[in-house]
Amino acid sequence: MDAKENLEAWLDLVPEPNEDVKTSEDEGGVVLLIPMDSLLDFLAKRIHGGYRKLKLDGQGAFVWNLCDGKRSVREIGNRLRERFGEEAEPLYERLVVFLMDLRRRHLIDLKSPEERTVTGV
Repeated sequence: MDAKENLEAWLDLVPEPNEDVKTSEDEGGVVLLIPMDSLLDFLAKRIHGGYRKLKLDGQGAFVWNLCDGKRSVREIGNRLRERFGEEAEPLYERLVVFLMDLRRRHLIDLKSPEERTVTGV
């Protein structure tokens, strides 16, 4: 499978947020509040409270707010293009890398269209 086919496979996936992740807004945008629930987080919890904070830029916040378990990566990309135009290019390459990072951090899950249908979303 070449890179274009691999990218195409991503476009129908549906990002679903981890329901344990909370959001907050500050003057600079959206901040994700990620629970520190590992035993290794004991000291960090005592110092910083129960959450790690991840501040998103404007495009990241826009994408995060569209990750609702209903919209596909393709739909999110179309909305991103409408809102940010050329600033979002190369659109799907950047979007997929961002979503891969969110998934790696366990902030989202990526469902296939079949999984979305089965779960009733």
